[in-house]
Amino acid sequence: MVYAIDELTPAYPDVTAPEWAAFGAIGLDRSVVWHGDAAALGALHDAAAAPVGRPVLAAAHGPEVVDDLAGRGWLQRPEDLCAEYLLTTAQIEVTAHCNWGCEFCPVSLDRKPPATMPMPLFEEIIEKIAPYDTIRYVTFHFYNEPTLDRFFAERLAVLRTHGLKLRLFTNASRLTEEKIALLRQGDTLFQLVVNLPALDEDSFHDLTGTRGLARTLAGVEAALDAGLPMEMVVNGGGADARRRLGELRERFEPRGVAVRSTLLSDRAGSLAEDYHQDVRVEGRLRGCGWPVNHAHFSVAGDMFICCNDYYQREKFGNIRSGSVHDLMTGEAAVQLRRRVFGVAEAPDDYLCRTCHDQLPDFPRRQFRPLASFPLKGCHRGVGRG
Repeated sequence: MVYAIDELTPAYPDVTAPEWAAFGAIGLDRSVVWHGDAAALGALHDAAAAPVGRPVLAAAHGPEVVDDLAGRGWLQRPEDLCAEYLLTTAQIEVTAHCNWGCEFCPVSLDRKPPATMPMPLFEEIIEKIAPYDTIRYVTFHFYNEPTLDRFFAERLAVLRTHGLKLRLFTNASRLTEEKIALLRQGDTLFQLVVNLPALDEDSFHDLTGTRGLARTLAGVEAALDAGLPMEMVVNGGGADARRRLGELRERFEPRGVAVRSTLLSDRAGSLAEDYHQDVRVEGRLRGCGWPVNHAHFSVAGDMFICCNDYYQREKFGNIRSGSVHDLMTGEAAVQLRRRVFGVAEAPDDYLCRTCHDQLPDFPRRQFRPLASFPLKGCHRGVGRG
């Protein structure tokens, strides 16, 4: 079993079953809860595709089994479905502009007008997410370059006040000595993640639309000299991407940098030509962890579905109108998750219908409805949920 969370590499939950276990279910926190009665798995299977009355389930599997599953929250009333969430990150669009136009990013096709989140709005967001101790870090990116933000220093200070970590995604082109010094203060920096697609000037220009390789490399080297924890991502596919990945690994892995390639993504259909994946999912959708585990805030304070929603089409409220919990459990957010998980039919033009996260064979599938798993005939201890 492989579970991708919000990292560049998959996470592997411990699925070592105790001797008494018949099957296990993975919860929102990615931990496995084991169950000792195979009849409970049958009840879950029978109720997975559509609502089933309690008397029907009780007659088939026993009232004690049904009561147990309802008490665990594994069986729920139809009206209660998709109300739960567990936040692990908060992704905040502090600016809405980037100085690159990478061919693997929608910015290269449709650049948005520059915008900057006002500090009072940022402070309100941080104050409202700070009570969530399940949030491991916040980010400042959404198809932008966070180091262009004129409030960069002030935002770091706010995070430090509230004890929140920052995972900074950047192209390093504006990673100045001053910003590096700010990042070294305290323990606010969780990690620096640098987008560096190539080491030769021509490839770099073709991929990013800029001639700023020297400036980016200077920022990377300065950050490494300062001891900042760094990871590097290399975008693209095919033989050329493998060549570039090898060159970057040869240069930076001896410095302690994990250099990784990223999965190709057309951002739910926002990219064309070589990056277009031609995804079209019909019928009910199959679930996804993004609207369950991650809070996304636009530069204007709107909350929306996920990082693949370049145009922020699927919004469900603005943080100024209430608490994070109010918005995450509000009617619009619950309806959004019902559509994502196939509890309700999504419109034909719904964003997720063109997203690779909905494909059954996508290697980083996260959550999905029980009915989509081949539960019947599973070996003991490897039932999935």
